[in-house]
Parts: sequence; structure tokens; C-alpha cells
Amino acid sequence: MTPAKKIYLIDGSAYLYRAFHAIRNLSNSKGLPTNATYGFTTMLMKLIKERSPEYLAMFFDMKGPTFRHAMYDQYKANRPPMPAEMAQQIPWIKQVVAAFSIPIIEKQGFEADDLIGTLSRRAVEAGFHVVMVTGDKDFMQLVGDGCEMWDPMKEKRTDPATVKSALGITPEQVIDMLGLTGDTADNIPGVPGIGPKTAVKLIAEYGSIQGIYDNLDALKSKKAMHKKLVENREEALLSRKLVVIDRFVDLDPTLQDLETFKMGRPDKAALADLFKTLEFRRLQQEFFEAEPTPEKHYRCLNHLDEIERVLDALRADLNIPLPHANAPIANTDGGPEDTDTTSHRELSNSLFNRPVFAIDTETTSPHPMRADLVGISFSWEAHTAYYIPVGHVASVGITLESDAPLSQPDKAAVLALFRPLLEDPSILKVGQNIKYDYIVLTKQGIRMQGMYFDTMIASYLLNPSQRGHSLDQLALNLLGHQTIKFDEVTGKGKNQILFSEVAIDTATPYACEDADITLQLYKILRKRIDENGLSDLMATLEMSLVPVLAQMEMTGIMVDQEKLHALSKGFQLEMEGMEKDIFALAGDTFNINSSQQLGHILFEKLKLPVQKKTKKKTGYSTDIDVLTKLADHHELPALILRYRSLGKLKSTYTDALQQLVHPETGRIHTSFNQAITATGRLSSSDPNLQNIPIRTDEGKKIRESFIPRPGWKMVAADYSQIELRILAHCADDAILIDAFTNDEDIHTRTATEVFQALPGMITDDLRRQAKAINFGIVYGMGAYKLSQELGISRKMAQTYIDHYFARYAGVKRYIDDTISKARETGEVMTLLGRKRKLNDINAANANVRGFAERMAINTPIQGSAADLIKLAMIRMDQALKAGGMETKMLLSVHDEILFEAPKDELDQLKGLIHKEMEGVFDLKVPLKVNMDVGENWAEAH
Repeated sequence: MTPAKKIYLIDGSAYLYRAFHAIRNLSNSKGLPTNATYGFTTMLMKLIKERSPEYLAMFFDMKGPTFRHAMYDQYKANRPPMPAEMAQQIPWIKQVVAAFSIPIIEKQGFEADDLIGTLSRRAVEAGFHVVMVTGDKDFMQLVGDGCEMWDPMKEKRTDPATVKSALGITPEQVIDMLGLTGDTADNIPGVPGIGPKTAVKLIAEYGSIQGIYDNLDALKSKKAMHKKLVENREEALLSRKLVVIDRFVDLDPTLQDLETFKMGRPDKAALADLFKTLEFRRLQQEFFEAEPTPEKHYRCLNHLDEIERVLDALRADLNIPLPHANAPIANTDGGPEDTDTTSHRELSNSLFNRPVFAIDTETTSPHPMRADLVGISFSWEAHTAYYIPVGHVASVGITLESDAPLSQPDKAAVLALFRPLLEDPSILKVGQNIKYDYIVLTKQGIRMQGMYFDTMIASYLLNPSQRGHSLDQLALNLLGHQTIKFDEVTGKGKNQILFSEVAIDTATPYACEDADITLQLYKILRKRIDENGLSDLMATLEMSLVPVLAQMEMTGIMVDQEKLHALSKGFQLEMEGMEKDIFALAGDTFNINSSQQLGHILFEKLKLPVQKKTKKKTGYSTDIDVLTKLADHHELPALILRYRSLGKLKSTYTDALQQLVHPETGRIHTSFNQAITATGRLSSSDPNLQNIPIRTDEGKKIRESFIPRPGWKMVAADYSQIELRILAHCADDAILIDAFTNDEDIHTRTATEVFQALPGMITDDLRRQAKAINFGIVYGMGAYKLSQELGISRKMAQTYIDHYFARYAGVKRYIDDTISKARETGEVMTLLGRKRKLNDINAANANVRGFAERMAINTPIQGSAADLIKLAMIRMDQALKAGGMETKMLLSVHDEILFEAPKDELDQLKGLIHKEMEGVFDLKVPLKVNMDVGENWAEAH
């Protein structure tokens, strides 16, 4: 007997709600919520992969009343409207379904249940086996011969026997059970007071609702139940009608033929494009299909004479001028040379058609200060590249032609051949995260110059909100090319090997592709940078900053390891003591780090008020907001917060920092990231030195462990209220300009303006509130957020904001004008020309539009501050070199630059800081830098 064809009918509306609530806080870089879309897509793909359905259809509810509303106008009356973030994703979800070649069925006036019921009936009649993909109990009434339910979330299959076993009634009787119990979610009344157990018992005994009412006299002995049934007879019969799934909906004639639902081939190009927009990187790569590409000419160079010939060919093909030629060149610090007669823009344009070559290094570590050089790849013509291996394990290299070991040229000899090319500032180099290669080569004795263009930074400047500017992602987005992945040549997890252990014939195409793709991306991105007016910013700020940051990373910062060890031990002892107090207050021992066990103690044992549930119905949230609110009710939550804080400080800093001390330099070498934050601010990683608490005693103790070299001092130069000064400049606000020009305390001045009081009447609390208002305005804060911040009513917060704008009319005008211009252009810009696109500034959804408006307000302010600090770092680096000083720039943390300096250079350094940092940009108000000197970072702050 031929097995029946199987058709899967998916309750898309149920999928949608499950996906939305299962995943939270997911959106793309443009602010589009994507949590439901991602969850829906992964659930659908899981079904397709695991079940390989031959026939498939997707069903959705449509907005508006159904035939059930005509029967009962209160149907679903209590159901809240669909969240705006969910509704916004429905069109995207339908595009995904359509791209998978799955028919979508929906009909005005009917629910997805009715459409599934109708199609399931027809499919069974046509000899199909039907699988209804849903967890909705209402569908149990449809289960029968040839028709089952499958809940993919619970991996649960339901057939007639399952229904009978679980409920004790038949699928047909489920309708009567639901009619009796009603449904609060759909506002179906049922018979109040009769729950599922009672309903099942009644239906099992009397067969149906009608059977119950035909035998009401038999229930007189159960007075309460009898009374409920008598009083709610009409409601019970109505409810039964409401829960019946209509199996005879008049569907579109095009859906008559069940072959319509045969699974087609997914449109991979459409899916890849959708996933690119939604920023589902892994899914984009999974469905991407590369176009045929030209033949690749990738070669491994393993003889010195061969390398020399290729480098000569590079010079000849690029027509590289001699270093002393008069043509504009990149300076020794990587950025174009500035002159008195040539503007940055003119200079940048003059370099536009200059020849370049791409360079990339292969190493043993992602951390450049711990990486050994394994090989160098380079390219100056698309689809052609060369790889020179210098550090592969000899036994792993074999040729493609034979089993004979593949020889490697001597590393020192190779570097000697490369040095004139790499150190020549007139020869322009292109890289992907070229700072990494600069550090690696510097460790080999080569100080690379002429670093002209970084594809990662260029991509970031063009779209700073985009997540991910990796070579793999850029190649996919801009070239339609899927690159060889690193783990394809090195393996994954515990089986991963070092790149030095990769066979040379395997390493060659990977390394060559890196250089080749970088060169191809350069040609696209260089043009876009110029078209978007970002050439000046790229050349004079970001690329000029690369060698400055590289030098700071290589310099590193010293730490007192004994102090860190003592701090770590002290935190541990305090935490152990706190454990006893926590258990005493809880009246029980438990795993303090377990949110589930802590939730049990707080909400079930101590009966504290539940603040919010986690995504699991049985779970309790014990996050910082919840514990902070609960601290007003009991001592335990505050103690837990303290315990967690110490634990984080211990693991993240006092323990981790000891492990990160470089074995050769004895210093910690963080990495500065130029392509992470949307506003242009630098971030740091491995370790992140920007998140060490400033105001807590523990944070200060950790900062005390950062010390200068023996006999030197730490110097911290911190811009005073730079964002508010930039706001004064951009807004041209008379009061702000007056306050900063006269060096007034800006928060006290704001307090006098907003609270309409004399300066002598301003208390610390009023100044604190004024400070929150000042910075709240910069961050686009509304009344609700300000009320939360100050612990006041929303009405009072709005009054404060109104008073602020009444006095600071220039700020109000700036905000209105900025938002208005952003609506017209779709972007905002900093003082130095950094741009950020705001695609949702005209969005219909108020929440999405509001977020974009806040970005429009704060990006020019925060971004300009970030730009000026970067420019100050470049100027300070140049000044230190010009003065022949030993002082080293160590860190950039938010608005602060940290130096270590010999004692005899302190006065000179202070003079330079005042000159270069305070004079970095001509604002309408003076820039002010606060300086402190100390034996460690904490003292210098």
C-alpha cells in the first residue's frame, strides 16, 4: 500500500506570538525589531530540515472582526492589541515565508484556525495525512483518522488516542469541553466556576453540552453546579458555537488543487537579501549563492629570488614614485601629510587615483602583542595575490604537486626585502584592520608607513550603526563573495590548530584571498567614502589615529600584581563572610549565583512582591532593577547586589587582569576599537579598561593597581563637560555660552534657571537634579525617563523640561532644527563631518521614530566629542614626538587621556596638554581640561 502524502499546515499566528515572546531585545542596526522574525524563521527552518515536508502551507489571522464577532460582539474584547514591535515584523515574516516558496493563506472574517480546519478536511478527503503544526488546544477537535497535531516547541504529537488518554474524551467532545469552560483569552464566557476537570467529567458522563442540559435533573443534588448550569445555559450554548472551528470556509479557487501546496525550491537569493537587511549574518551566509567569479591567480612564494622579482614587478606596475618625489605622500604616522597650502580635502582627492597595494599578515594569535608572524600576503591587482610563508611548522607544508616538504624562505631575509617597501611612506598601503598588521610588523622590526586606507574603518564610517565590519561580511555584502573561513583551515573548538600548523598549500588560498578581497573592497569603499564626503574624516582623523592607537597598545600599562592579588583575596574573604549573612537572612542555604534558587527564596519563601517574570512562566527575574526595588522591602536583596558586584569585580578585573600581564613586557596591552560604537567613541577590549567603576571604593582600589614605570608619574587629562560645551556651541545658546565663558558651574547655573532660584539657594540635591537634566537633554531624555532618574512624578519631570527649554531657547531651537533636518536628509553629522544615517526618523511607529529622534539629538554632540578627543590624541602624539619627550600616552577612556611621564617632563607635559587639548578645535566656548598627577591611575583621576 502506498503511504499517504503528508501535508503540514502551520498555524503562523501561533508561531508569531511564540517567537516574539521567546526572544527579546533583538533588532538590527537601523532599529527595526527582529526578534519575532528571527524566532519565526529558525522555527520554520527547523521544521523544514527535520521533517522534510513535501506539502506545506502557512496560515495567518487577518486584522479585523470575524464571523464570531457577529455572533458575540464581546469576542476577544479583553485581548490587548498586538504589540507594535510585533505588528511591525509581520510583513518581514511574510516575505521570509514567501521566499521559502510556502503558500500563505488568510481570509478576511476568518481565523487561521478555520482555514486550517477547512484545508485539513479537504486534504484528508483527498487521501493526505495532515499534520497541524500548533500547540493550541482548540485544534484537538480536528484530530482524527489521517489528521494529527504536532507541537514543535514541546516535540509533542497528538492523535485521537492521545486526546482520549489525556482528557478522557474524544476529539469531537473537545468542542463541548471548551464550550463549558470558556476561554478568558478569547473572552468566551462558558459556565463560570466550571473548570476543565469538571467539564471533562460531565462530558464523559453525558456525551455533550446538549446531553448535560437534557439531564439537568440528575444534577439537582449538586446544587451549586446545577445553579451555574441553569443560569448560564445560553452562555454555554453560545460558547460551544464560538469554539467550533469552521471546516467549510469558501477558499480562493486557486487553492482547490492540493498540489498547490507542494514545497517549491526556496529563493536563496531573496532569502540572502532579506537576511542581509535583517542582519541575520549566519542565515545570510547559509543561503548565499556566489556568482561565478573570474579565475584566481594565487601563488605561494617560497624562494627569495622569486619574492624579489614579484616585489620589483609590484613597484613597476604601480609606477611607485621615489620617496623624495614632490607628489603628496602619506606621512610617517600613516595619514596624509598636512601642509600650510594644501587642505585636507585637496590632499585626500589628490591621493584618490594613487596606486595602492593590500597587505595582510597571518599569525598565531588574534592578539597582536602575543602573535608570532606566520606569513605575509599582498595584492595589487584584483583576483591576483601572493603568500610568503615564514613561520609554518616545517612538517606540515607539502606542495600540491608532490609529497616533498615545501620549503620556506628565511624570515629575516624576507623582512629585509619587504622593509624598503613597507617603510616607504610614498607607497600607499591598504588593509582590513591594518592596525593589527602594523603591530605585528613592528614587533618584527618594521615600522610600516603610508597606511592609507582601512576597509574595516571605511565600512564603519559609511554605516556606523551596522553590526560587523569583518572581511567575511563585507565580501558577502559588497562583492557577493563567500570567503574561506578561518575555522575552515584551522578547525574549531578543541580541535582547532594554530595557523602555523596549517599546511602551506591550505594556507595559501586563504591568505591570498584576504589580501585580494581587501584590495577589491578598497576600490568600492574608497569611492563611496568620497561620494559621501567622508574623505577628510577618514584621512585626517581615523587613519591618522591608527598608528597612535597602535603605539598605545604596544606601550601597554603597568599593574601592581601584588596589589591585585591582595584585592582579589580581600574580595573573596568579604564574599565568604557575606554568604553567612545571606543564608541567615534567607533562613536557608542555596546557590547565590542561581537566579532560579534566589527567586524561590525571595518570592516563595520570603514572600517579597514579584516585580516581573522571566520568559519561563515558572521563573522569576532577579536582575539588578528587581533587586534594587526589593531592597526597600528587605535586607537580603541589597546584600545580594553587593555580593554580585564584588563577584564581578573579582572575576572581571582583579583575577582576569593578573592573567593578562604580558610575559615579556610585564604590562597589560588592551586593544582599542575604532569600528564598534555608533557615535564614533573608541572602545577597548581584552581587557576592557573603560568599564572599571569610578565612583565606588572598590573601583578606586582597582585603579590604584595601575601604575607608571618606576620613578615616573601618572597624568590624567580629562575634558571638563565637553558634551555640554559642544551643545552650547551647536545650539548657539546665550545662557550656556555665558556660563562657560565665565567658567561658572554649569549645573548650578542650570539649577538657578530651571528652579528659578538664586545661586545661594541651590542645594546639593538641586544641583544633582540639574545635572541629570543637563545630561538628559543631551541624550534626548523624555519626561518618563527623567522621572525615573530623579524619582519624581512624570508631570513634575515634564515641568522641569519645560522650564529648561523656556530658559535655554537656543537648545530648544537646536533640537527642533536638528530633528527637522534629519527628517529631510535621513542623517545627522558631527562637527568634523562624521555621519550617521537615521532610516527610521520618519517611521510610522512612534516608538521607533522616537528612538531615531533621540539619536538625532545626541549623535552630533556625542560624536563631536569623540572626534575632538581623537583629534587631541593625534595632536598630543605629534607634540610629544616633536618635543623629543619620553612621556607615553597610555589610555583613552571616554573624555580622559592617561599618560605616564618622567618627573622632569611634568611641567612641559602640562603645557602641551593645555595647548593641544584645549586648542584642538575652535568652539564658541572655551574647552577646559582638568589635570591630575599621581602615583597611580586613581590618584591621577
